[in-house]
Amino acid sequence: NIERKMDLTGRVLASSSLKGKDPPCSQRALADIQRALSEVSKGNGSVYLNSSALGDAGLVQLLEGLGSGSCVRSLNLIGNGISDRGASRLAKAITGFPYIEVLTLAQNQIGDDGAMELAAAMEAHRSLRVLSLDGNLIGDPGTSALITALVTCRQRGGMCTLTGNPTKRLDGPGLSQVQEAALTVQALSGVGVTLGQLLPLFQELVSSGKIDPWKTTTGEAIQDVILPMTCNRALSYVEYLNCSNVAPTVHVIHAWTGLFQDLLKNIAMHASGKGEPSLDPNDDLWRFDPEFLQKSYFVDAFCCNQHSSTNRVRRFGLTDSAAFPMGDTRCQVDKLDLVAEQIRRRGGNVLVCVDSKTQVLKRFACLMELRKALLDGMPVEASFISIQEARGSLTSKATACSEKAALEAMEQIAVGPGGVDGFNQEIVSFINEQVAIKWKEKVEGKRR
Repeated sequence: NIERKMDLTGRVLASSSLKGKDPPCSQRALADIQRALSEVSKGNGSVYLNSSALGDAGLVQLLEGLGSGSCVRSLNLIGNGISDRGASRLAKAITGFPYIEVLTLAQNQIGDDGAMELAAAMEAHRSLRVLSLDGNLIGDPGTSALITALVTCRQRGGMCTLTGNPTKRLDGPGLSQVQEAALTVQALSGVGVTLGQLLPLFQELVSSGKIDPWKTTTGEAIQDVILPMTCNRALSYVEYLNCSNVAPTVHVIHAWTGLFQDLLKNIAMHASGKGEPSLDPNDDLWRFDPEFLQKSYFVDAFCCNQHSSTNRVRRFGLTDSAAFPMGDTRCQVDKLDLVAEQIRRRGGNVLVCVDSKTQVLKRFACLMELRKALLDGMPVEASFISIQEARGSLTSKATACSEKAALEAMEQIAVGPGGVDGFNQEIVSFINEQVAIKWKEKVEGKRR
């Protein structure tokens, strides 16, 4: 007999040594399962088996008893010691429950693996609308998968709750309404900016002397020009223009500390396939091939509402109620990887803009965004102002907006896949592979 342990809240803990066949569940669990199945056979569409000590074994018994084509509409399995293994089996089984709308799995032992499988099941199911996963062991990967699934489920009113989970992706209030984060991602992933809008802006700013093309960084252009320009309406630059751009097909990773001119040149190189494109919007290149100017890119500096993430009264020691902190469902700047996933799903890719001073490889935020894209298997390519290989430990030279942010980034990298060494090696390998590709294209004189 396998002893089932409980924590201080009365939840049955999953056995960490569970391998091979499931252990037999208790007589009490079997009796509860039989009563539930009896109710279902009478036409009851709701199954309530809360705190019935099912474990993964009892869950399997229940699923086998319900069988495919079950009329169950609501399945409540709170506090049953269900682990990732059980969640995986449930995710596969509910494809055979055509009418299920509510799945309650609060106070179990489900982690990221189980959450990701349940997210995929919810996304694929036609009627499942509500998924309760409060009080489990779900971290950032599982939370991200659920937000992505809810973007797909938006039209049928998909909802998910994650309160009491160890995730940092969303804050406390956000965990009770994960679908609100999905709304933010969906709206933001449809916002794109074009060279047809950026090149005239650049030309105007240079000619008026508001920026120096050889000194002004993207961050300085945003801070000194874009934010004041859009302040009265508190909109992103794209929203301020009120243009009906098509949804972006390229997600751009760039450093705000890199030259603004370099960012535009990288995008122009990608859009046109030319190694040295002009940044003059009246150049023959753009006049004869106007479609290059219409290609839509997601560039956070211009597509995200910077006003909603900038505390304009911080210097007075006050809180700006118009600014959403990281983890808020309405915050945009902490959901860029989720936006990239939506762009990938519409056939797009990620573009890493390597500026002339390689600032994109010296900022933790950019490095972590790139590594996430590589780990997620996204199609990624790089564009170089100056083609040069990467070497050594990138993280040892990387910086962030504050010392605290840099320490937090290093801690996150250290516990991630491959640790710090694996992180550096993967990015260096990617950059050097791209360098080899670009040199070959240059030598052969081929277009991108």
